[in-house]
Amino acid sequence: MDIQLFIVIIIGIIVGIILIRAIYRFFFTERDHSICGGCTGCDIHKEQARHLNR
Repeated sequence: MDIQLFIVIIIGIIVGIILIRAIYRFFFTERDHSICGGCTGCDIHKEQARHLNR
């Protein structure tokens, strides 16, 4: 019984760390909008082209 409790606590700590890391990445990291391949089908590319041509 003690070994099962120990394993459950370890798994809980690991899951908690993963969740905290995911929440941190979601709220506190900047998103890179340059992932777009540069196709002409979206508004993001058109906005970037306008800013570069100024």
